[in-house]
Amino acid sequence: MTRTTDLGQETVDNILKRLRRIEGQVRGLQKMVAEGRPCDEVLTQMTATKKAMEAAATLILHEFLNVCAAEVSEGKVNPKKPEEIATMLKKFI
Repeated sequence: MTRTTDLGQETVDNILKRLRRIEGQVRGLQKMVAEGRPCDEVLTQMTATKKAMEAAATLILHEFLNVCAAEVSEGKVNPKKPEEIATMLKKFI
């Protein structure tokens, strides 16, 4: 099973940076709801947060597939790898 630590430190740092930003967006959403902000404003911010989550997930999937491709090109073919890729894609889609 590929772990996020296999993605490289720069990628991990990028993912963590995105997740911290998303965490701030969620705290902002909580504040908006508590303050009674208009529903359209809350939904707009929720959509932005959802898109940010999708972007972080896309980055993880992209890097995961790069790791898999590198393993194949190096001749390190794990027979379970296609199953792992299929499982990741199902979760993402």
